Parts: sequence; C-alpha cells; structure tokens
Amino acid sequence: MEINLQQARTTETIMKVLEKYPHKIEIKLDGILVDRNMTQGQLHKLTGIRMATISEFVNGKKGSVNFIHLVSIMAALRITDISEIISVKFDKEVEEAWKEEMVTYQGRGLTSQQQELLKENVQAMYT
Repeated sequence: MEINLQQARTTETIMKVLEKYPHKIEIKLDGILVDRNMTQGQLHKLTGIRMATISEFVNGKKGSVNFIHLVSIMAALRITDISEIISVKFDKEVEEAWKEEMVTYQGRGLTSQQQELLKENVQAMYT
C-alpha cells in the first residue's frame, strides 16, 4: 500500500518539502499479515492497538506514525528492521541531487542548499 502525503493536513512549510522532494511511502504490513495468515484482529489482540488504528495503518490512511504503535507491532511480529514494515523511496532525481550536494559537504553544519532552504523556511514561518 502506497501513501500519498500530499493530502495530509500539516503546515505549509512541510507541504513545500513534500512537494519539492517527490517520494513514495510503502506500507508492507498487510502483506506481512497475509504471509503469516494473521488477521488485523489478531494483531490488535497481540498489541492492544485499536482495530481502527491498525486498519488505518494497513490501508495507508494514517498520515503519521506513532512510534509506540510501530514498536508494538514490530515486537508482536518479531520484526527487527523497520524497513520490513514501511519504506520511503525518493525519486532518482532527488537522490542524485542529494548525492551531488553532499560531495561538497564539509561535515560541519548545513550544506549551502540547506542554508538557503533554512532562510526561506524561516521567512515563510515567521512573517
């Protein structure tokens, strides 16, 4: 299940970041449950997480992740790597631009592109 965060309710600054850096979020929990012949109800009983919350997570209706829930699910399913449940992939163009940007990174503070973005965001947030 892929999630589209463009519909999320959040700040304008966050929405600009999401638009500027195209990505895909994949929720793999449904496939895990199918592979293990487990129901959402059984996961609810193992974790204590509300059925509605599990359903929203499985169906990509949650715009944010509660780490307590995520760790509970991982423990219940005996999963040690978060990428087995959820993955975020950025478009190739974004990945390449970031690699190029990091070539000049000196290991101190922000890259020049991050400094520019910081100025833009501060201006947008506080004016």
